[in-house]
Amino acid sequence: MKGEDKSQLNIKIDPQLLLTLKAKAIKSGKTLTAFVTELLEQGSIQVNNEIDSLEQRLLRIEKLLNIKKDLPSVKEKDLKQINSIFSNNGAKKYGEVAKELFDLHRKKKKLSMKDAFAELSICLANYESQPELVFEILSGKHELTGLEMTDAYRNGSCGMRSALSEWTKSSLEPLNDAFLKAVDAKNLV
Repeated sequence: MKGEDKSQLNIKIDPQLLLTLKAKAIKSGKTLTAFVTELLEQGSIQVNNEIDSLEQRLLRIEKLLNIKKDLPSVKEKDLKQINSIFSNNGAKKYGEVAKELFDLHRKKKKLSMKDAFAELSICLANYESQPELVFEILSGKHELTGLEMTDAYRNGSCGMRSALSEWTKSSLEPLNDAFLKAVDAKNLV
């Protein structure tokens, strides 16, 4: 196909699928156009429209991106050169929602901050996480940035979200919604 004239194709697709495609394109170091063209040439696009909850959609994104296996560990200095997948405002809101949910469940359980963090730390141990950063975010002492959120997802899944979900025994739909809204679509192109 190289050297041939190209035509533009405009289609409407599920917004989640578009975000997934853009994220995969970034991961592979290709433009969205090059990545989709390659997929079409390979005939390997698979769409699953049976996803209905935000939690399922989030888990589907993580699975499709296969982030943990596909990306080598990114060093701090190299990370600054990579566009953040999440906006700073979106990441800040995600952190605020996580704190609100943590506080809500801490109060329901009638736990002090110290006791709640002790319980949560047991859950955090089950996931790749940065407990100190998580505690800073949940105590309101640190605003999560888009780069920090991107780093967490490029190195696996969000340990904070997973641990909070386990600790609260809830799917945490507001946090999943905040995650999806934190995606900075312009950085996925």
